[in-house]
Amino acid sequence: MVTIKDVAREAGVSPKTVSRVVNDDPAVNGKTREAVAEIIRRMHYVPDHAARMMRMSHSSVVGLMTDAVATTPYSVDIVRGTQAGLREQSRTMLIANTDGDPGQEQEYWRMFRAHKVAGVVYATMYHRPVDLGAPDFERGIVLANCYSARRSHSSVVPDDEGGGYTQARHLIELGHRRIGIVSLSPVLRATVLRGAGYRTAFAEGGLFYDPALEIPGFITRPDGGEDLVAYDAALGLLRRADRPTAIICGNDQIAVQIYAAAAALGLSVPDDLSVIGFDDMAVITRTLKPMLTSVALPYFEIGRIAVDILGRVNGEIDGPVVPQVLVPCPLVVRQSCRQLV
Repeated sequence: MVTIKDVAREAGVSPKTVSRVVNDDPAVNGKTREAVAEIIRRMHYVPDHAARMMRMSHSSVVGLMTDAVATTPYSVDIVRGTQAGLREQSRTMLIANTDGDPGQEQEYWRMFRAHKVAGVVYATMYHRPVDLGAPDFERGIVLANCYSARRSHSSVVPDDEGGGYTQARHLIELGHRRIGIVSLSPVLRATVLRGAGYRTAFAEGGLFYDPALEIPGFITRPDGGEDLVAYDAALGLLRRADRPTAIICGNDQIAVQIYAAAAALGLSVPDDLSVIGFDDMAVITRTLKPMLTSVALPYFEIGRIAVDILGRVNGEIDGPVVPQVLVPCPLVVRQSCRQLV
């Protein structure tokens, strides 16, 4: 394995100079820097970051702690976005997945401290409040896809209210006036925010919000789990004499159930019923026929922005430290919604 002394010998400089080039020290003149950098590339020298970390108060590694994000396909883009943000800063990532176990979470905080990580992005699978208490960790912490009710840490979350507004506004612009809603569980923060969004769109469009046309697609059990009841909810809406011409779905999984209920009643999407989802899960939106129009959850951008905010919290990047960043949820138009004449 090539060492720093091998590079120094080949370049005719001291190991200290090689170290300065590796660490981008401006004290090294341009000609020497270019010559040493070329030799580093030619010899495939890899700096010993472990030794470097021992000499520093903190490493170039940033921790990513998740509840289930790292093992959940539809939210793993938070991991990808975090990694992309760190790559822009020439940093690496240490992932810890807690599976929602508080004891495991405390162990990981100790591990991050022992590894001298430069900061932590704390991410959750769905938009919810978290209370980290007082973890044994002195560097910056930024929350991704979650928030602190006490505002003790900066957070980066999806603009769920804006996403709900976008769903309703799209259908209204297509001429729909009787719109049903099959929502997520009423206890979720996202349900409340998206509800505020589509009610605003209804008011702006001169539509009356009829609570009889909004039915939960999930029911929360006493043990905290959820039961999917969207199929039955959709059947109830579509059997009405004054059935809706379009349905807003709390997520793309619910949209699958809406398609199934419509087919069972001999209704065609989008000819007889327009359907719009939320999440933009490619495995669903691109598989359904016709392909599903959906509002995307910006997981990648949430992860990337969280890294930027973390750099500001730690004073490593210029810019304001804000309590919360709302990331827009973009509309992805496909074939499941039609224009009414």
